[in-house]
Amino acid sequence: MSSLPEPVRNHLESANRVSASQHRNVRWEIQAIHHTLGAEEIPFVILKGGAYIAKNYEASHGRTLSDIDIMVPHARIIDAERAFIGSGWFPGKLNPYDQRYYREWMHELPPLRHLERGTTLDVHHTILPPTALRKPDVGQLWAKAIPLEGYDRVFVLSPEDMVIHSATHLFHDGEMEHGLRDLIDMDCLITEFEAQEKFWKNLADRAQCLDLGRPLYYALRCREHFLGKAAPASVLHDISNQGKYNSMGTQQVLEFLKLAIGDILSEQHVASVALAKFAVFVRSHYLRMPLYLLIPHLLRKMVVPKPE
Repeated sequence: MSSLPEPVRNHLESANRVSASQHRNVRWEIQAIHHTLGAEEIPFVILKGGAYIAKNYEASHGRTLSDIDIMVPHARIIDAERAFIGSGWFPGKLNPYDQRYYREWMHELPPLRHLERGTTLDVHHTILPPTALRKPDVGQLWAKAIPLEGYDRVFVLSPEDMVIHSATHLFHDGEMEHGLRDLIDMDCLITEFEAQEKFWKNLADRAQCLDLGRPLYYALRCREHFLGKAAPASVLHDISNQGKYNSMGTQQVLEFLKLAIGDILSEQHVASVALAKFAVFVRSHYLRMPLYLLIPHLLRKMVVPKPE
């Protein structure tokens, strides 16, 4: 840090302070969530950035986040919602259609916001929508979840599942503005976990078990493209054997993903990047919902204004 110009150093030191403050807040919120759900004996898994912070993984260093994501058993999600409302967490203003959208078609409750602290909480019951093309067995995620030290009924995903979830979250999303950050998150996780015995083989086997080999394939190829870190050839071979990932269509999707993620590094906006971002956006919605639900949903979003 001392070798950097003072304006740059000041900016980075300020960012580090913001990150450290957020980490304290996240740890406090985890205690508050545990207190709320513990009273109802509802277990939960901390997901994404909150999990990195809770475990002090390398991916948490300097990390900021806009919300906390957790997963509860589907059978207890309404109990969890009631418990959170009783503790001051409330959903935003949604019309009946959006309520139905979340509760019937999505993998989470409408986002909850604490009335006093302003913290946003996303409560999931699985990691992909029930209407999605891919339907990972959430029971498999719970079976391998790791207890968080110092808490009862609080977990994080296993190392392999954490990497796969990071890849799935990124490569099923249509918004790539934070794509490079999410890719670096995944790289930090891999770098920390790959010293574990048979990590790479277990990762490939786990992706097949969860039917999430394709997003992992895209993630590993983009990791190599942007960060210069190649996965073992045997792993890419094993993952490729789980599906037709060398087809022309798959490779075209991969090129679109690279262009969309790399847009943040470009000083000029070109037509090919705009096309790629649009293709990724359309693809994300297609992966999320079948056409008979997706087309009416998108048409409605185009003509119905959001509630104030």
